[in-house]
This record gives sequence, structure tokens and C-alpha cells, in this order.
Amino acid sequence: MTSHRLTSLCVFAVLGFSGAISGTQKVIQLLGDMQVKAKEGKNAEQVEFSKFNQFCENKKGSTGREIKKGAELMESLAADIGKLESDIKELGEKIDALHNDVATDTAALKDAKAQRAKDHASYSDEIQDFSESVDALERAINTMKKRSADKTQAASALLQLTTGNALPEKAQRTVSAFLEMTTGETGMLPGAPEANAYEFQSGGIVELLEKLHDEFSTKKTEAEKEEMNSRHAHEMVSQDLSDSIENAESDIATKTGIKQDKIQTNAEKKKLLGVTTADHDEDVKYLSKLTAECFQKSESFKEKQDLRTEEIEAIGKAIEILKSPDVLGNAETHLPSLVQKNSFAQLRTSQEAPNLREAAVRFLRSAGLRLHSQQLSMIAQKMSVTSDPFVKVKKMIDAMITKLLEETNQESEQKGFCDKELGTNKKTRTKLQMNIDGLTAKIDENDAIITSTTQRVAELGKELADLRGHMKESTELRAEEKAKNAATVKDAQSALTAIEAATAVLKDFYAKASSATAFLQAERPTMGSAEWNALANPNFKGTVDKGHKEGMQTFGKTYTGQQDEAGGVFAMLEVIASDFSTLEADTNSAEASAEGSYKDDMAESKKLVAVKEKESEMLTNDKATANSEKAADTKDLKATQDQLLAAERYYDKLKPTCVDTGISYADRVKAREEEIQSLKEALNILSGQ
Repeated sequence: MTSHRLTSLCVFAVLGFSGAISGTQKVIQLLGDMQVKAKEGKNAEQVEFSKFNQFCENKKGSTGREIKKGAELMESLAADIGKLESDIKELGEKIDALHNDVATDTAALKDAKAQRAKDHASYSDEIQDFSESVDALERAINTMKKRSADKTQAASALLQLTTGNALPEKAQRTVSAFLEMTTGETGMLPGAPEANAYEFQSGGIVELLEKLHDEFSTKKTEAEKEEMNSRHAHEMVSQDLSDSIENAESDIATKTGIKQDKIQTNAEKKKLLGVTTADHDEDVKYLSKLTAECFQKSESFKEKQDLRTEEIEAIGKAIEILKSPDVLGNAETHLPSLVQKNSFAQLRTSQEAPNLREAAVRFLRSAGLRLHSQQLSMIAQKMSVTSDPFVKVKKMIDAMITKLLEETNQESEQKGFCDKELGTNKKTRTKLQMNIDGLTAKIDENDAIITSTTQRVAELGKELADLRGHMKESTELRAEEKAKNAATVKDAQSALTAIEAATAVLKDFYAKASSATAFLQAERPTMGSAEWNALANPNFKGTVDKGHKEGMQTFGKTYTGQQDEAGGVFAMLEVIASDFSTLEADTNSAEASAEGSYKDDMAESKKLVAVKEKESEMLTNDKATANSEKAADTKDLKATQDQLLAAERYYDKLKPTCVDTGISYADRVKAREEEIQSLKEALNILSGQ
């Protein structure tokens, strides 16, 4: 392949150029430009493939992780669904068993009630029979005991009891048997005269009747006890069955609710499993296609790189050969005139070639300018200097058309890839942004809760401190007030005691004074008195009683004390005593009222303290919950922001090839189609069509 290309290039170099400089130098210059362009194309292709290969690695890695994550989620959901279905089945069986238990217990309760009704009827009839028998026996005993001496014999009276309904059938049989043992079948001896009353012999009959009365009374009591025991047993059985039915129905309601919840959860998990399975299958399918595409394009890149390398090497070898003394030196010496002659001769061999070439050159230049196509302009340039447009140029145009068609296919594939990736990336970024907005809103909400709860807890702390301070101050004031009131009451009581004592002393004095003999000291002693004798006898030794003696003459008016003034004093003392009594009563009343108000205030304050402490505790719990949720949401927000950043980075990678191309996909397709059409028209021109 290399030798063939080298030969073609050499022929092209020999036949294609003429002018002021030698054709060989022109060919060497053109080959150098081609080599530079080939290297630039190779490098550009390496850069583009590096981007594409990085995309393949990233996408295969992320898709593989999504597939693994989806498989794990599918496995977990399948396990959960299996467990839920097992639980639902087990709950259904338990509910059915409980329904059967309810039906069984209900039937048993119904049977028990029916049996109880039968037993009650049976016992009632038996008790009624025994009651009637006891009553009849009592009447018979009373009748027998009332028989007098002038009545007929007792046996004939007893015979009357064996007939009719006076006694039960069993009692009648017993009495008849007793009569047969005493009197025979007829009850009377033939031809025997009737006995008078004094021959009354009813003692044995009465004793028999009393024995029957005791026996039937005992049986009646036993029947009543049996009825009571039967009723009690029925009530216990009925209560047990009712409790069992109630408990079973409660269990049915509880288990039915749990079953419904599990059914709903199972349906949701099945729905999620279906969505996850579909996404997983789509990811597997996409990964398979992506792997194949990446492999194919990688192999194509290697082939193209090898081809470009061979091209560069061939051009280099051609340049090396053309620059050798054998070619370039000899060409500069011998070829210029020969080339011109050959070229002119070749041009003269065809009358139509120059016109066709010029028309094609003009057309391609015009199309290149109109379509801004460097390829068309380059072909026009080459056609303007080549002398063989029908062979090489046609091949170049065909190659260019083929290349443009391949680019069209590649761009179509790239367009599909870009549309899918851009759509998926946009959905991902939109979803992540919505999640970020939601998490940010939740964080702001929790911040508001934390701020409000912190502020309110601080306010409650201040209010609690104020309340406790108020309670402490009120307690201290109450203690001071209580001590002061106690001292006031004590002082009032002491004053009352003192007033009572003073009043008693005064009353005692003035009571005595009102009846006492007034005595006033005489101006001089009376003759003959002891005092007179003492004064008259200088040698008198001893004491002289100068007081008033009974029988002595009084001096002046009788003195009973200040009775009038004492009355005013007593009135004032009563007023003062009343004031102290009022003070004591008012102080006690004020103390009781203050104590009640203090207790009410303390109770209300304690209630407020309890309420505020509970509110503070609840707000503290709310704050802790908000902090916990905020921490979790902040962590989720950071992770989501990282995911959004990764998605935006991937979008930035897509933009150069999918967004920021400078021209729309439709415009590129239209321009390429016009370029292809121009090349085809150029071929038609060159072909003379």
C-alpha cells in the first residue's frame, strides 16, 4: 500500500505542476503542507477520541454502578415482597382461624343458652312439684291435727286425702300403702262399729305425713340448689365464651388492619420493583450498546491512527526521495523545460479539458465561498494547478463526498447520543435542583423552629425564674407577716390579760371601799387614848396603834374611794379591752385570709411552673429533633449538591460537542448536503455532463 501511494504521489508531482519555480519544489512544498495537515488531523483526532474515551469510561462506570444498585434494590424488594406475602398469608390463616373460633364459640354459646333454658324449665317444674307437695302435706298435717274427739275416725279422713288432688301422686301412694298395712284393702273392718273420737289414733299418720313433708322439703331445697348451681355454671361458661368471642373479634380487627397495611406496602413495593426492573433492564441494554459502540469506535480510531501514521510516513519518505540529489538536483537541471513541454503538449491533447477544469474551478471556488467550505476551496486550488483533473481530482471529489457522507452518519449518531445524554442530564439536574430546593426549605424550616424554640425556651427560663423568685419572695413575706400577726395577737392577748387584772384589782378595791369605815387621822389625840397616854408619858416604850379601831368615833364624812371617777375608768378599760379584742379578731381574720391567699397563689404558681417546665421540655425535644433533622438534611443537601455539581460538570463536557458548536444541527446538515451537491455538480462538470 505504501509503495503504491508513493508511486501515485510521484506521478502526481511529475505531472501536476508548472510555473516560475520548479515542479519538484512545488510538489515538495505541497507534500510538506499535506504532512503538517495530516499530523494536525491525527493530533486533533487523538484529542477528540480522548474525550470520547473518557466519556465511555465515565458512562460505563456510572451505568455499571446503577445496574449494581438496581440489582441490589431488586433483590431487597423481592425479599421484602416475599416476606410480606408470607406475612399476609399467615395473617389470613390466623384471621380465618379466629373467624372459625368465633363461629364455634357463638354456636357453643347458643347451645349453652338453649340447654340452660331446658334445664331451667326442668328444674322449675320439679321445684313446683315439690312446692305443691310440701304445701299439700302441710295442709294435710294441719287437718289431721285439728281432728276432735266427736269426729269420725282419722283413717276415714286420711282416705279422703288419697283421693283427688290434695296430695301428689307419690304422697298418695305412700298414704295408701300405710292404710293398707293398718286396715286392709277396704280401709275398714267388716261389721266393725265406728270408733268415737276418744279412740282417735292418727299419731302414726301424722308422723308419716311429717316425715314426707321433711323429705319433700329437703328435695325441694336440693332442687333449688341444683337450679342455682346450673345457673351459675351457665353464667361462667357464657362469660368465658363471650370473652373468647370478644377477644377473637378484637384480634380479627387488629390483624385485619395489619394485613391491609402489609397488602398496601406489598403493592407499593411491587410497583417499585417493576419500575426498578424496567430501569435495570434499560441500563443493561444501554451498557451493552455503549460497550459495543465504544469498542467499535476504539478499533476504528486505532485503524485511522495507523492509516494516518502510514500516510505521514509515506509523505515523509516521498519528501525525502524528492529532496535527494537524484531527484531534486536532476529535476532542476533537466526537467523544467521538459515539464513545460510535456504539460503544454498534454494540454493540447484535449481541447475540452482546460474549459472543463476552469469551469469546475470557478464552480468549486464559488461554492466554497458560499458554503464557507475550506475543503471545496482547497480542491479548487488543486484543480487550478493540476493538469490531470479527470483522474486525481475526481478521486479527491469522490473521497470528499464519501468523507462527508460518513460525517453525516457520524453526526447523526452523535446527535442521537447528544439528545439522549442532554435530556437525561437535564432531568437529573432538574430533579437534583428540586431536591436541593426541598432540602433547603426543610433546613430553613428547622432553622426557624430552632430559633423560635431557643427564644421561647429562654423566655420560659426567665418566666420560671421570675415565678420561683415570686414564690420565694411571697414565702418570705408570708413568714414575716405571719410572725408579725402572731406577735400582734400575743400582744393583744397580753393586754387583755393585763386589763382584766387591773380591772379586777380596781373592782375589788372599790367594792371593799364602798362598804368600809372611813377614817381620817384626828388633829390631836383623844384624852384617854393610848396615843394620848403615850404622849403624856415620856417614858412610854413600845408602839402605838394610831389606826382606826372598831367602835372608835369616825372623823368627818365616810370615805368610800373615788367611785365616780372609777366608773369612768372602768368604762375606758372596757373600751380599751374591746379594742384589743377587736385587734385580736381582726388580726386572726387577716392572718387566715392572708394564709388562704398565699396558698392559692402558691398553688397557681406551682401549676404555672409545671406547665412552663413541661412546655420547655417539649420545646427542647422539638429543638433536638429539629437539630437532628437539620443535620441529616444538611448531609443530604451536601451529597445532592455534589451530585448536581457532577451532573453540571458532565453537562460542561457535553457542551463543546452537543451545544456550543456555533451552528445548529439542522444548519450543519443543510450545509453538508449543499457541499455534497456542489461536489457532485463539480464531478458532472468534469465529466462533461
